[in-house]
Amino acid sequence: MQRSKAEMIKAAAVRVFAGEGFHRARMDAIAHEAGVAVGTIYNYFKSKEEILLSIFQAEFDEQMPLFDELQASSLPIRDQIKQILDEHFCLLRKRKRLARVLLQERFNPGTEFADKLIGFHQQAVRRIEELIQKGIDQGWVRRCNPSVIASALFAVVQSISICEMGYSAEEGERLIEDAPSELADFIWSGLKKGEGR
Repeated sequence: MQRSKAEMIKAAAVRVFAGEGFHRARMDAIAHEAGVAVGTIYNYFKSKEEILLSIFQAEFDEQMPLFDELQASSLPIRDQIKQILDEHFCLLRKRKRLARVLLQERFNPGTEFADKLIGFHQQAVRRIEELIQKGIDQGWVRRCNPSVIASALFAVVQSISICEMGYSAEEGERLIEDAPSELADFIWSGLKKGEGR
C-alpha cells in the first residue's frame, strides 16, 4: 500500500529532524528529503511545529490501545508493566530516528508547542497512574501516591532511552534488549504489596 503524501512528509521530517535537530531543520530540506515541492508541505502542515506535533500524536495514538487492553485485562501488575516496557523498547529499537527526535525535542520547543508536548507527556503518565491505582485497589500494589510513582517510572524509561543514544551500537542494543525485564523486576520489587502477585 502506498503511503499518503502527509505520511511521506512526516517520514522525511523525522530523518531531517534526527540529522539536523528540529530548530535547525528547514522546510526546504524536508521537502527535498520527501521529494516534493515546499508548497506541497504547506498543503498538509502549516509549519514544522505542526509536523512534529503530528508525529508525536501518531506515536501517542499508537501506544494508547495497549494501555486500554491492559486496563481491561486480569494480568498481574508486574506482567502489565513488562508488556508496556516491551512495547516501548521494541518501538525504540525499530524506529531509532523517530525515538531520537521524540527524545531530543520533548522538552526543547517554544511555549505553545511545549504546552502541547507536555500534554502528551501528562496523558501517558495518567495512564500509568491508572495502572498503579488499579493495582492498589486490587491489593497487588502497596499504598503509594500513584502520581509520584507514575512520573518516576516515566522518567526512568525516558532516561534509559536517552542513555542508549550515548552507547556504541552493540552496547545500546544490549541495554534496550535487557531493559524491559530488568526494569519490570526493579519496578515491581518497589511496588508489590508483601508477597503480592
